[in-house]
Amino acid sequence: MSYLAVVSFDLSNATREDYVSAYEALVDLGLRGTLRSDKGAEVDLPTTTCAGEFTGPSSAAVRDSLKIRIDTAFTKLGLRGKTFVTVGGDWAWVQSGTPNSRSQPTPARPRSTNWR
Repeated sequence: MSYLAVVSFDLSNATREDYVSAYEALVDLGLRGTLRSDKGAEVDLPTTTCAGEFTGPSSAAVRDSLKIRIDTAFTKLGLRGKTFVTVGGDWAWVQSGTPNSRSQPTPARPRSTNWR
């Protein structure tokens, strides 16, 4: 079955380079800083939030596997902090913001084709 995973994280005592390394590791795991809507528009997620679609036997199995993979990647990079992983099936989402607002690049979150 297909599941949507959403991950949010905070790093402790991190530099800009640490955040860039964290985002690159998350991309390698199949997580991105954007989602594509059912109407085809690409939507930027809030900073330090990423998401991806995964398959597995259950949402708990996908959650547990993803959490282990994130922890392993961050440990290899020497990063410390907190992560929050949520996984669900049959999902729906919406993004809200002020009218005509567009997410701007932050010093921590790179704007690259890999991240998006």
